[in-house]
Amino acid sequence: MPIKEKILRELRKGPVKFKKLQSKFKASRKFFAAMNELYNEGLIDEINGTVVIKEKKKKGKAPDGELFRGTVVKLTENFGFVKLENEPGDIFISGRLMMGALPGDEVTVKKIPSNRRDIEGEIVRITREKQSLAAVISYEYGRMYATLLDCPYVKMRVENRPYAQNEDIVIVSVKGRGTTHRSLTCTVTSVIGKVSSSKKATDVLIASKEVETAFPKKVIEEAQRLIRNTDFAAEAQKRENFTDIDIFTIDSRSTKDIDDAIHIKKTGNGYELGVHIADVSFYVRGGTECDSDAYRRGTSIYYGDTVIPMLPVEFSNDVCSLNENRERLAFSCIMRLDGEGNLTDYRFTKSLIRSRVKGVYSEINSILAGDVTDELKEKYRIVWDEIFTADELFGLLRRKRNKRGYLNIESDEAYIVFDKNGTAVDVKKRVSGESEQIIEEFMILANSCAAKFAKKHELPFIYRIHEEPSEEKMSALSDNLLRMNIPFNCSDKDSIRFEMSRILDDTRDTPLETTVHRMILRSQSKARYSEQKIGHFSLALNDYSHFTSPIRRYSDLAIHRIMSDYLAGKDIDRIKKRYDKYVISRSKQASEREIIATQIERDADEIYKAEIMSRHIGESFIGTVTSVTSFGIYVMLDNTAEGLVHVSRLDMIQPTLNEGYSLYCKYTGREYTVGDKIAVKVTNADILNGNIDMVTDADNPVHIKVSKTTVAKKTEPQTETPTKSRKKGGKAERQKSDRRIKYKRK
Repeated sequence: MPIKEKILRELRKGPVKFKKLQSKFKASRKFFAAMNELYNEGLIDEINGTVVIKEKKKKGKAPDGELFRGTVVKLTENFGFVKLENEPGDIFISGRLMMGALPGDEVTVKKIPSNRRDIEGEIVRITREKQSLAAVISYEYGRMYATLLDCPYVKMRVENRPYAQNEDIVIVSVKGRGTTHRSLTCTVTSVIGKVSSSKKATDVLIASKEVETAFPKKVIEEAQRLIRNTDFAAEAQKRENFTDIDIFTIDSRSTKDIDDAIHIKKTGNGYELGVHIADVSFYVRGGTECDSDAYRRGTSIYYGDTVIPMLPVEFSNDVCSLNENRERLAFSCIMRLDGEGNLTDYRFTKSLIRSRVKGVYSEINSILAGDVTDELKEKYRIVWDEIFTADELFGLLRRKRNKRGYLNIESDEAYIVFDKNGTAVDVKKRVSGESEQIIEEFMILANSCAAKFAKKHELPFIYRIHEEPSEEKMSALSDNLLRMNIPFNCSDKDSIRFEMSRILDDTRDTPLETTVHRMILRSQSKARYSEQKIGHFSLALNDYSHFTSPIRRYSDLAIHRIMSDYLAGKDIDRIKKRYDKYVISRSKQASEREIIATQIERDADEIYKAEIMSRHIGESFIGTVTSVTSFGIYVMLDNTAEGLVHVSRLDMIQPTLNEGYSLYCKYTGREYTVGDKIAVKVTNADILNGNIDMVTDADNPVHIKVSKTTVAKKTEPQTETPTKSRKKGGKAERQKSDRRIKYKRK
């Protein structure tokens, strides 16, 4: 009997601890390979160290009484909400039917009749408990209690006795799951203490998201063994040799995980562009501990001056990193383009490369701007002409990109400055130069070629997709833009992207830039990974994938494996049999892990900004009103730090909210409109939660109203497709390849 069937037969008797299962089958290589296949095929799941037969998911709309899966996303004192898998919207759950479930728990829900809502449900089973939750310690009558930070209605008795003081922040593991939240108890697994620095606040953030910061010993040992046992010379002989070509990399000065390099030259009728990507799939094979660990992580996480890598540094910073003057195994995309920048041919090949220069964005930007020193001339002597050829080709690609209606959304992404002790000391708006844009555009082209390759050869694949915005979001966007005297015609679906592109360009460098670009950003669908080729709306591409960052994205590593098998001559039927279900599970996992990484990166930025602004309490700044709500206005400073001016500090009586546009008081005549410039003072900064409080500055009553007339003139209908070429982006965007529409990633 095959080992897979033996495992399934064992599990049909009931759930089994993974360690017990591993012991029963003697932890053989066949056992791990079989387990990996069962996971990939969606037949088994692991919940808190216990392996179970996986429930079959229900498809379509669930009738009354049918069970479906979801995740608890919100909990209040009397009710909660569960986000359903493969279903739009959230389902309301009454508090008495929550079964003690907490935010982050995966649950099975049953729909029940309701007279109050379209859909209501009850939790019938907690399928996966969130293991780490942030809480604050309190003492009552000598007993220790922990109150959840993101859910203050849940207070649990602490069963162990850690050394923790009143109001210390801790990480807890919940015990005693019962039918109500009152029956919950917990144990403290980590004591953070009083949070007065970004370091401790980000520790809480990482722990609460259940992200592993260290690699298991067995993964490190396996990585070292795999590298040690690799016959590099023998493998190099099998590959196309590009070591005599002037290949170079361009990254930030501090980058250690270099996963892409380029070469470029002019041909008789255009250009040859080579994009060379680290061949991680050669070292990290399916079924290994390294692969399983990378799959669980899904992506590297970059925040502040810290990185939590997807792969051990033995891979990411050494043998897979395309370091200067070191021979490396690569997966290359060689493209031919004509004199107008049109792609005429491409091919993929396994290669051997050697980067001649480790380029730095800021240095190449200086070269392109004509600010050249003798040191720069000497460092880039070998690839000097190639730098200008790359810029020339980029100009052609940029014009083509703008003609197809690419959405060039200005980002308010921040650049955090740290001192030698790792303390956040300053924040600036991240500005991208020409070289960042060059690399991003070249990577997008290679990613598109990978998708074309899969389509041509009918391969199971992981695509990067971005669907058109929904009609509801388009209607809301149109209403909000009209309030600002900006016409938006969304009646014709084929012209929506061009309308958005026009408005983005027309509001660029105006007081409404931040607000309008945010509105369009928030109107977008969420970009994700999928086995279905749907296309990428914001990039205006029918074929798109992620091929260029296998060191830090599991999606890229997965498609490298598929393409490698095809290039190795494996039968297409075998490839389909092996990867048809594989791409479904990998797409889902990559999308889920990306969301977590994005939340961490975004929340960490807010924590750093709060720490920086905590040193400027009482100081005055000029900022821009970026949004208005019933409880106040949000104001963004030039450095991208954003704070709330509460309505009680606005000298208003019963103000009227013009949704998405203004807050107006008919008694005082005072009005705050998105885009207004006002003077504010910083009054408080909550580092733990990343919140900044402000008040209007009475000593400096600056209030410059936004001019709707100027913007209206700029947004008059145009007869031609917008060709404005300015663009923000850079390595951080290129690494996320299409993160311009920021979730944080697109």
